Amino acid sequence: MPFEICVGNFEAQHLVGTAIQSPARMIETHVSEALTVSERIAACFGISAARALAIRPLYEAKLAVVHLEHSYDNGEHTILLPADDAFLVMLYLVDVDHCDVRPDGARTPLKAYSRGSMCLISLRNGAAISVRGRFEALAFHIPSALFIELAEEAGEPRIDDLITCRGIDDQVVRNIGAALIPMFDMPDEVRDTLLPHIGLALSAHLAHRYGRSPIQHLSGTGQLSPLQEKRIKAYIAANLSGGTPVDKIAEACGFSVDELCSGFLSTTGQSVSEWIASYRMSRAQSQLSRTGETIARIAAECGFPDENEFVATFTRAEGVPPAAWRLRNRH
Repeated sequence: MPFEICVGNFEAQHLVGTAIQSPARMIETHVSEALTVSERIAACFGISAARALAIRPLYEAKLAVVHLEHSYDNGEHTILLPADDAFLVMLYLVDVDHCDVRPDGARTPLKAYSRGSMCLISLRNGAAISVRGRFEALAFHIPSALFIELAEEAGEPRIDDLITCRGIDDQVVRNIGAALIPMFDMPDEVRDTLLPHIGLALSAHLAHRYGRSPIQHLSGTGQLSPLQEKRIKAYIAANLSGGTPVDKIAEACGFSVDELCSGFLSTTGQSVSEWIASYRMSRAQSQLSRTGETIARIAAECGFPDENEFVATFTRAEGVPPAAWRLRNRH
């Protein structure tokens, strides 16, 4: 499957292609085109130079990653992001203070975003924020076309939109960001082997956890299609730690609650709640046997209200507490 990766430092006011001498003219042109998005993002934040990665995970759509770092010490600085058929993920590398600026110019209350948290917004209508103090983040620019390619070329369910999130903790995005930071300085041959997989993993994760499917209908038999079943289960798995109420699953996957429940039961032989309970237990067992995570951490990641509830539920199901089960089944 073809892919393209571009990486480089750039000046926000100049095309990178004029500064990079490459023996392959076609590759130089692609670098210039790919980093144009990154240049625009950096310029919006008033940054004249920033490091950037650009990845083509599948075919035409390119995902850009920009390392933004700046100090806005002279009061608040307004950042205007133009309308674009894309989404922006901001992973904060330091504690950051900023507020949203509404279309009428009104500002929301200033909010503190902690290091490691992230925001996800659509750029369909543009966006504006006001920032003050030190700012450092990884900005991920993901075009809508990439989610179309995921559906058409990678067999993923179709996604029409992503839910807006502000200041949330997403361990997958945080880990991907940590993996990407050293890649700005890696040798080409090492980086170019890894980046396509990381770009694809990030895109699939965003689609699974935050995606909004178009309106869905059951088949004539009252069952889910394989893609519909895959979408529902992927959404549940990606959102397990935050709880998975049926109405939220239905909304994200394009069904009414009644259709979701009846279609899921008819297709899998289990109710949604039964499947979630079974999946939680399976996921907990996997983490107990394969990781060194604490019991409390596993309980939280698998969506249990607290450690005590997890221990009681696990003991009822397996006959022994999680710690004892781990000792017998450690891989």
